[in-house]
Formats: sequence, C-alpha cells, structure tokens
Amino acid sequence: MTPLTVRSHYSLMWGTCAPAAICAAARQRGYTRLALTDTDNLYGLWAFLDGCKAEGLRPIVGAEVTAPGAALRAVCLVETPTGYRNLCGLITRRHCDPDFDLESGVIRHAEGLAVLTRSPQLLTRWHHAGVAVYGALPRRPDGAALRLRQAARPLGVPTVATPGSFFVDPAEYPIHRVLRAIARNTTLDRLPPGAAAPADAWLAPPDVYRRRFAPWPDALRAGDALAERLAFTGPPRRLLLPPWTGDGGCPADELLRAAAYAGARRRYGADLCETVVERLEHELRIIVRMGFAAYFLVVRDIIARSPRICGRGSGAASLVAYCMGITNVCPVQHNLYFERFLNPGRKDPPDIDVDFAWDERDAVLADVLARYGAHAAMVCSHIGFQPRMAIRETARVFGLAEREIGRVSRRLPWFWRAVSTGEDLLERLKGLPELGGIDFPQPWPQIVGIAQRLIGVPRHIAVHPGGVVITPEPVATYVPVQPAPKGVPVIQWEKEGAEAGGLVKIDLLGNRSLGVIRDALANLRQNQIEFDEAHWEPEQDPATRARLARGETMGCFYIESPATRLLQQKTGVGDFEHLVIHSSIIRPAANALIREYVRRLRGGAWQPVHPLLGDVLAETYGIMVYQEDFSRAAVALAGFSDVDADGLRKVMAKKDRTHRLADYRQRFAAGARARGLSPEEIETVWKMMMSFAGYSFCKPHSASYARVSFQAAYLKTHFAAEFMAAVISNQGGFYSTFAYVSEARRMGLTVRPPDVNRSAVRWQGREKTLRVGWLSLKALGLRTRERIVAARRQRPYVDIGDFLERVRPDHEEARALVDAGAFDGLHPGVSRAVLLWEVARCQGGRQGRSEAPDLFGRRPQPERPELPPEAEIERLRRAFAVLGFLCDRHPMTLYAGALAARGVVKAAALGQHAGRQVRVAGLLITAKVVHTRRGEPMEFVTFEDETGLVEATFFPAVYRRFCTLLDRSRPLLLEGRVEADFGAHTLTVGKVAPLAATAGA
Repeated sequence: MTPLTVRSHYSLMWGTCAPAAICAAARQRGYTRLALTDTDNLYGLWAFLDGCKAEGLRPIVGAEVTAPGAALRAVCLVETPTGYRNLCGLITRRHCDPDFDLESGVIRHAEGLAVLTRSPQLLTRWHHAGVAVYGALPRRPDGAALRLRQAARPLGVPTVATPGSFFVDPAEYPIHRVLRAIARNTTLDRLPPGAAAPADAWLAPPDVYRRRFAPWPDALRAGDALAERLAFTGPPRRLLLPPWTGDGGCPADELLRAAAYAGARRRYGADLCETVVERLEHELRIIVRMGFAAYFLVVRDIIARSPRICGRGSGAASLVAYCMGITNVCPVQHNLYFERFLNPGRKDPPDIDVDFAWDERDAVLADVLARYGAHAAMVCSHIGFQPRMAIRETARVFGLAEREIGRVSRRLPWFWRAVSTGEDLLERLKGLPELGGIDFPQPWPQIVGIAQRLIGVPRHIAVHPGGVVITPEPVATYVPVQPAPKGVPVIQWEKEGAEAGGLVKIDLLGNRSLGVIRDALANLRQNQIEFDEAHWEPEQDPATRARLARGETMGCFYIESPATRLLQQKTGVGDFEHLVIHSSIIRPAANALIREYVRRLRGGAWQPVHPLLGDVLAETYGIMVYQEDFSRAAVALAGFSDVDADGLRKVMAKKDRTHRLADYRQRFAAGARARGLSPEEIETVWKMMMSFAGYSFCKPHSASYARVSFQAAYLKTHFAAEFMAAVISNQGGFYSTFAYVSEARRMGLTVRPPDVNRSAVRWQGREKTLRVGWLSLKALGLRTRERIVAARRQRPYVDIGDFLERVRPDHEEARALVDAGAFDGLHPGVSRAVLLWEVARCQGGRQGRSEAPDLFGRRPQPERPELPPEAEIERLRRAFAVLGFLCDRHPMTLYAGALAARGVVKAAALGQHAGRQVRVAGLLITAKVVHTRRGEPMEFVTFEDETGLVEATFFPAVYRRFCTLLDRSRPLLLEGRVEADFGAHTLTVGKVAPLAATAGA
C-alpha cells in the first residue's frame, strides 16, 4: 500500500502537518514510499524531499489540481522530468489563466504525468485523449466508488485505492476543523458538514487501508503498481543562472572582463596597480570557471537604472562588482575576502543584494519583470500563524466575543512571537507580566491548546522583500508561478526552496536611508548649495568622525539604535574601520563579547584564545566579529575545508540548528584536539562561535552599510536642517517623527509649523530652520496635499476663504489644518476658534444658499463673531493631536512646575550623577524587550525630555511590576541609579509612576 493522496499544511487552511512530520509518521507506520499532493501548489516540495531522505522513503512528487469554482479535481503524479515540467506549467495556468479549464489543461500537460480522478466523465474523456488516467477510489468502497469502477472497467482503466489524508493522527481532526472555520470566517458550530474533511481523513497504517479495501484488493495492487512506475524523485539540484542576451552575441566572459577593467580605470585611474590587476584576474578566473559572468552583467544592467544604490552582502567582497558599480566599498582597501562570496567549492548559488531608495525599488522591480517577462518572477514568503494571530483566530471560531478576545490579545506584548518546541503555551501566557491578573477559564485552555498547534502553520503567501529570480527558460519550467496579492508573479518556493532548486536569487531591496541621502542632497541644490558628490569622502571628515565617536547619530542609517549609540560612546572612536566592526558586533547573542571588545579597545590587555587565531582575529582584538572570522577559525583550529566551514555558518543561521550543530561540534572538537587545543580552549572558541546564532553579518555587508552610515552622519554634521527634513520626510528610521523633531531642536534647529503658503508635501530645511511638510498631517489625504501645492503655484492664498474655495478640503481636513496652525500666517492674531467658525461658514455655504455678489464680483463677508480666546494648553493639545509633536516646544516643558518640586534631573545632566539615585521624567520613544538566560523578560527603554535622551534598563523584577505602565501616551517619572560604563551613562530603574495625574497639564 502506498499513500498517493497526502496533503500537508501547505494545502492552505486544510492540512495540519509539516511535510517532515508526515514523512516521519509514514516511516513509523511501515511505508516505504510516499506521495505529497498539496492542493494547487508545490510549496512544500523541498521540505518533502528532505523529509523523505531523512526517513529513507522514496518520494513521489505530485499535486492536486482543482477546477476554479467547481468540485472537479485531479491528482497529478510525476513519472518523468517532462511530467514535472508539465505539472509546473499546469499549476501555473491554474493560478494565472482566468479562463483555466481543468479538463483541457490536463490534456495539454499530460505527458509524463499519471492523473487520478474520481469523476467518471473526466476519466472517460481523458482516457480517449490519451492521458495516463486512473480511477481514484477515496477512503473506502461506496456507491460513488462503484460507479467509477463501472465506468473504468470497459475502458481497461485501472482504479486505485487513494484514501486521502489531511492530518497525520485522528487527534488532529479538531485542528483541521478550526482551520476550516477560520478559512470560512465562521464558528465551529456553524461549519457546514461538507466544508471540512471527514474524521477518518488521517494517514492510517497500511493494515487499516487493507481492511477498508478488502472487497477490492485489485485497487490496492493497482496503487502499488502505479507507485512502482513513478520513478521521478525530484527535480535536479543544479544552478540555473540568468541568461545573457545583450551586446550582439559577444560572449559574456569577454564582456565581463572588458566591463571590469573599464570600471577599474574609472575607480583607480588609467594606470592600474599590480594589486588591483592581480585581484581582478583572480576573481575573473573564478567567476568565469563557475559560469557566473552573465549573472554579473544582468545585475549591472539592473542597477544602471538607478543613480543611487548600496550593493551589500557577501557580494560586496568582489572587486569585479566594485569596478562595475554594483557595490561602493573598495575590497582591496578594506581587506574584504572574495571567497566568502564565491569559491570553486561552493555548491549553492550565491546572491548579490542591492539596496535602492525605498520609494524607487518598486519601479526597478517592475522594470525587471517587464524586461524579462516569463523568465523572471519574485520569490515568495509563506506566512504562518504567529501566537497572537493563532490565539485571536481560534478564539473567534470558538464564538468568543471580540471584547473577551481583546482582553487577552491586546495585552500580549508586541515582541511576543515564537514559542519554543514543547513549551506549554497556556503556562507561558499565565507567566507573562503583561497578562497579570487575567485568569483563563474554559474554553480558554482548549483554545490556547489548539492555537499552539497552529503556530507556524502557513496561512497565506506573500512576496519576499526583494528576491527576484531570472531563468534561462520560462520560470514556470522549473517551479509553479502564481500572482501574489499585490499582482506580481511569484514562484511557489521561499528563498530556501529557490536555493535548493538552483534558482539564483537577486535581492533588490528598499532602503529608506538612500532616500534620505537623495532628498537631503536635493534640498541642498534647492538652497543653491554646491555639493560635489562625485568626490565625496565622508569617511575622512574629522567633524563627522567626532560625531560618531560621541554616538550622536539619531537619524543616521544603521547606527542610530540605542545599543549602537551606547557602543559608540563607550568606544569613543568614529573611524570607518571601527564603525564596520560595530555594525557587525551588535547582534543578539554577542553581549558578553561586546563588553570584552570595548575593554580591549580601550587598552585592556589580551591574548588570542590560541596562537592559531592570532592572525585570523588580529584586526578585531581577538574577538570573532564577522562571519568570515567564524569560518576562518573553523579552518585554522579544526582543519575544516572552506566548504565545511561555510556549511557550519549556514547551519548557525537556521531556526532548527540545534540538532544539526551536534555533528559539527563533534567534528570541530576532534579537529581542534588534534591541533593541540585544550578542552577549555575548545569550549571558549565554540562559545564565541555560538554568538553568531540567529543572524550575523559578513564584513563586506557591514562595510557597505558603514559607507551609507558615514554619508548620513556627514550630512547631519554639516547640513543639519536639510538632513533632518529628509529623515522625517522619508517616514522611516528607528524612531518616530516626534523623536526626530526633538533631536532637531536639540541641534539648535527651529521647527516652523505648516503654512498654506510655504509648506511643501515633504519637509524642507534651510540654514537653521525646518518647515513642516503636509505629509505630517495624517488627516490630509494625498490628493488634498497635492492640490494645496498645485493651486499655490498659480497664486498665493490670500485668506482662509480663498484657500477653502480653491482647495476644497473636507471638513476633517480643514479642521486639522486650523489646529496645526497652517492658517496662522494668513490671519495673525486671529484665534483658531474663529478660524474654525470660518471653516463652518464657508463649507456650509457650499451646500446652502450664498449671498449674491455685488457689482464688482465681491461677496459680502459677514462679521466674525467675538469668541473667547482659546486656552494655550487646549491649543497645544489640538496641535499635538493632528501633528504628533509640538513645533515650538517639547511637551515636557509643560510639566516644569510639577517637576521642579520633585528634584528631577534633566537628561543632559545625567552623567553628573553617576552612582547616585535620581529622579528623571520623560516620554518613552523606543523600547526593546529581551530575555535573560533564565527566560525572564526585561526591557531596555529610551526616554527623552527637552534636553536629551535617557537610556533606561528595567531588570526582570522591576519590569514585571511596571511593564503595564510603559507606553508612549504619557510622561513617566522614573527613579533609579545612574550607571557609568566606559563613559556611557544609563539609568537602572527601580520605580515608575505616571506623571500626567500630577502635572496639571
């Protein structure tokens, strides 16, 4: 008996189990062969093939293809490589062809496929069309199965037992029903009988199926005979490089050489030094030998469409890429290791990552997809249930009210995502400080138990942030393609599947900071400031280096987080080489190493863990910082080959790395012992290696980002207004607009409110002044913002009535403009209450009768009413409500009176109180929850007042007590101890109290 109709959780919202779990269960139940036939997709193909290999099963590749809007379906099993290509084409047509017809589609793609159907009509038609068709007998003999056998017998068509499964064990049936109820947006008690599979649709042992089909033993034999015929066990794992079709048929190898040397002369001058020539020749030999010349040329053509890019990742180690303008950091100058990107022993496809300005990236992608047509598609992402979503959705289908669901889900911390294998979700919920005081009566234990089983189950697909594949033949030759919800074509595999299938991914990603730099330079040109970008070397600027050494980098790409700013302050260095180190060493598992790094950098004595690591880690003070350090240490200490060391690096980045690391650890320890390392030295080095768990960076990547960081820091240092305007206008970064406005004030900039005759859609900077842009008024629609600017080009607005008549904002937009102060320049001294009266009068007049104009075309203006002056605090509240910040002051200044009597220390003076208990008041601007080694949550929080920032630490006990008070909606009074660490000052919090109740503001 061979299971020929098996669905995994990639049969979205039907199946419950991962392919690996299905393979393990099949092996335990005595099967030697197994088919995976997910519905209309091959999402799980590579996970299935890997699962079969791990369990010693022979895989049968297939899919169930459905007819849109009808109950007809066909299970298509692959017999030959041609059949695989046809299956990919059939699934692609199913998703992409609005007129797809299952009957004709199967006939068109039938070669190399065995097709199973339960429809007597389709069986007859397909048989006459020459399709290798079989009658599919579902779960047990019944009347429908009998009619199918009767139709098949005179045709000589075999009927096979194909008891389909959607789950592995009967106990998973409730999970299946919950998925079906979620998919249909209904409750369990209203789920129609036909909307879910029957309770016996599980992967039973062979004996169960033999008993079920005892009346028709020939159906079992026919199934085994069919399975024996299906010799195809998966597509080949080979590289599929982008095709090169340009430049009149000239070989790609020759074109690459010419392009590389032409670019080298642009970068280094006509007389190339020996070092550059040798490095170019070395790289070109490897690139050509591995067949990657066309790949480089394709990427060059893609980036040529954008004037500002950041090539990053391991590809930035390539001098060829640098010379061709794909990357912007010199690998020779910065000692970047090319073999990390490409070496003859590498089997998997490397990829080149390129960042574009965030608002230009979609146009670049559209151009690539249009240019390459059916030969290009994006990589997809499989979006699974996360804990919060799983709990909410399960509670809904149990019929709980939204208020009851929100009582739990809204209090789940934002950082809470993954659940460890084997961890009891209900117990974890009960232990969360944020859910203190909530009990979980029935049916909550049942809801949470099912929700835990849903975590990680795929719910839908999305588009990878930027991965594009370009293939020699149409993409659908290798993998099914379908349209993503946003309309672009995507392959059905995630990036791991694309890599396994040999598809070379080009990552074209959006980067807001490239937009910031672009807009800041454009603002400079608008202000008639000359700037020679072609010869811009911000890394050499002393003032920029000094800013970096002080950690004054809010708004600067990649180095503005609290952790990085504190590291800059502790090290006190701002040169490019150290910034590259700092960009890499800030990673989740490296906290202990960071402190030791700072100690060594500041003159502390140190020795390499072992002499063999002396040269390997010389530039990073004996500490592993980059992925290359990790790999080279494995080679130097344990005798790993470059390929094995790279394999270890990849395992470290996997979510399921724990069991896969055991073999590597044994091999590492054995190799290190053979080279004379003591057990203590081996353990020390291994722990350092483990600091790369989860994610880490290679040096070329960090160097590429450090280049952008330096450009941003230079602009902030020398052109603060233009830079901060660009930061806010690009609406990204680590912090909110509120925090960036505060930073602008601390830098001595004046923030001007929006003005109907002066503001643009984006913020503008000039000299020491920032002007608020219309994009910061969230109540303004895009078209209204554009109309304000367009109408003003014809002539300035003369008063509020003129503005309302020409722009025609709706009532909420007009109120927001008044509250933000946008008409104050037209009506100085007029209260905003009167301006709101004008809005009501003018907009009311559009709908009712208006006064007739006089002989000169002027309409009589009624007298404005005498309204009481608006209280200043009310005016500020309204402005803050529409803008999210105050232009002329920091909100904390409103609490000056209340704070004066409390002995509060200002943020700027915190360093003067090291080692003392103090009180600090401020607004929360960012926070990060982490977990101690014992799994307890704690939080690093950044507060600000009008003078500066306070980096605060909430250790577990204090976090448990006060976590529910920590939000951005109100100022807080903190009590704690000021800690000094290598010149950086933080606050270890002991108590928290809300300030609003006592401020009187």
